[in-house]
Amino acid sequence: MAKKIGLFERQQDVITAIEELEQAGFTPGEMLILTKDWEHSRRIETETDTHVEEMRELEETGTRGGELSYMGLVINPSNGYPNVAGGYGMTSFLDSAGGGWNGNYSTGAPLGFIDNSSTRAYQALGLDSKESKLCSEAVRSGAIAFIVETDESKSLLDKDGGPDLSKLGIAEAAFRRCGAYRIADGS
Repeated sequence: MAKKIGLFERQQDVITAIEELEQAGFTPGEMLILTKDWEHSRRIETETDTHVEEMRELEETGTRGGELSYMGLVINPSNGYPNVAGGYGMTSFLDSAGGGWNGNYSTGAPLGFIDNSSTRAYQALGLDSKESKLCSEAVRSGAIAFIVETDESKSLLDKDGGPDLSKLGIAEAAFRRCGAYRIADGS
């Protein structure tokens, strides 16, 4: 799968880019939009009916195998307490009944210090380490990352010195017209 990443400063520019890409035949499954939080996404979602990933929320809650986790602790959905399992020598705060704070059990991960929750959140969305770094730095500073992914082969349409007629070429042109301050190829 090939990707094109556009970084935007304004929600209106992203809204316009979504509209252009939809008119060009792009589907919601080919577009991924990442923002810092709800404040940075609400207008986009309201005006386009396009889902936007709010990265602060994903980083804070995280997921592990479909379960919620907090700071590396997997939360048991039935009682709201962290699951406890042997591991790294750090202690949990739960007693054997799951309700006290006596520190007798070790957790499966030492409070999230081993894994970077930001990297995990971006990689869970299908970005590799290079793409994750680019997007996380931009989103953390308040930008909006707009990623288009397609399985179309650019080489089938690419002619030496001619225009790029691939879907990614169309996406890049839309990003430029709509004011992306940076456009990058995915890995």
